[in-house]
Amino acid sequence: MVTTKKKTVQFSAAGIVVIGIVILFMTMYSIERIDSGQTGIIVNLAGSERGVDDAKVETGWVIYNRFVKQLFEYPAFAQIVDYEPFDIQDKKGTIFQTDPTIEYYIEREDAKVVFLRYRKTTKELEQSVILTEVKNAYKDIAGLYDTDSLINNRPAFEKEVEALLKERLSQRGFTFSNIQSSVKPNEVLQAAIDAKNTAVQNALKVENEKKAAIAEAEKMVAAAKGKADANRILQQSITPELIQLKAVEKWDGKLPLSTSGNTLPFLQLK
Repeated sequence: MVTTKKKTVQFSAAGIVVIGIVILFMTMYSIERIDSGQTGIIVNLAGSERGVDDAKVETGWVIYNRFVKQLFEYPAFAQIVDYEPFDIQDKKGTIFQTDPTIEYYIEREDAKVVFLRYRKTTKELEQSVILTEVKNAYKDIAGLYDTDSLINNRPAFEKEVEALLKERLSQRGFTFSNIQSSVKPNEVLQAAIDAKNTAVQNALKVENEKKAAIAEAEKMVAAAKGKADANRILQQSITPELIQLKAVEKWDGKLPLSTSGNTLPFLQLK
């Protein structure tokens, strides 16, 4: 009986030890699965090797000591960021406003470089490093344009911004893929542009009305001239002989009942 009790106690103690080890393991270590669309990075939090491990973690299950290491994940798929509008200035200091939406991602082989350089999450990077590069690209390219040139060449302007942003972000470990934005003058300049357009439209309207009036006047003059010419020609063509001929053509062959003299009445018309 005593031996049985001793064995029971030993087994109980062993079970407690095993349970303790399991609890300690679960407390100290973390098991996580890195999705295929993410790049995992294991970071040392203590010791002389603080930083990113030499082992490259991409996808799959990962076991790490949560007391001395930390797992960061960067998305390996495209991220779309819609920024709030901000002001830019052209070469003459005229203020424009733009509201870019960008698309970028972090290549797996660049994830460690990005983390070592910035030690930030993607959300933090989007509102700090990436936003700064976006604003600088817009401002640097806008500074090369005159006001009228920027207004009339907005697609070309955006292409230049896109090329510059792609170059600068790639140097920082980001792969920039697309940008969309609208660049428009500020309220004061837009009001001036609208007023100018209204003035131009009014001037065109007045010019068109003037041309229409001139055309109508020329038409009336031409009609009057034609009528006068016709009357002049008709007047020149009326001769005594023509009048007598017309009278003969209209005569019905009957003589009047009474005549004075020997001359027919229609032969006396002049």
